[in-house]
Amino acid sequence: MKQVLKPFVLLALSLFLSLPSLLGQKTVALDSLSSAKADSLENSLSDSLQVQKEDKAVFTQIQVDNSKRLKALEEKEWIPNPNKAMLWAILPGGGQVYNRKYWKLPIVWGAFMTCYYSVSWNQRMYNEYHSAYRDIKSEDPSKNTAWLAFAPKGAKAEDYKKYDYLKRNLARGNKFYRRYRDLSIVSAIIVYGLSVLDAYVDAELATFDISPDLSLQITPCFTPNPQEPERLQMGLGCSIRF
Repeated sequence: MKQVLKPFVLLALSLFLSLPSLLGQKTVALDSLSSAKADSLENSLSDSLQVQKEDKAVFTQIQVDNSKRLKALEEKEWIPNPNKAMLWAILPGGGQVYNRKYWKLPIVWGAFMTCYYSVSWNQRMYNEYHSAYRDIKSEDPSKNTAWLAFAPKGAKAEDYKKYDYLKRNLARGNKFYRRYRDLSIVSAIIVYGLSVLDAYVDAELATFDISPDLSLQITPCFTPNPQEPERLQMGLGCSIRF
């Protein structure tokens, strides 16, 4: 009986002795599997983050390209507003700047500078002639001597009676420069009005088709008969495209 049970006892004893090693191998296997899963998850997250960064960079570049294209398209197809053009035109040349017609600025500013110079020159000459004419027409021209600037060289204030002809010359000069001063002011107002009008019209006609495509087209057409509305009459239709 002992001999029969001995192999079973030895087998049970060997299994009992080998159980810790089996458990250790299983634990090592589980640890290896967990480590592999962790490494795989980490690699997956890293790849996902990298893909997200690349996608974000691509998306940002697409947005930048789209904004550049949109800006270029707006600049190309920019249409001015007539009301804003008039507001900008309050400043000389402002309407032309708003309409982006920069080549008109030298014309507008040149016209304004010409008018300004004309007004200032005529005003200064008028002041001189007016002062001289006022002094020579005063009660005592010998004390009021502004007229001496127009008298011959070496003239004296006490001899004002010798220069009666200066009254006529000074009167003509006084009227002449006053007239052209007023005309210069009117010219400046006209130039200002034209600059405002140009800015408004330029903005208003920004979408006007000025292409050289002019064509005349004649086609047959049918129109109601005035005498018999239920019947149609045949004719020719003419259309001009410009």
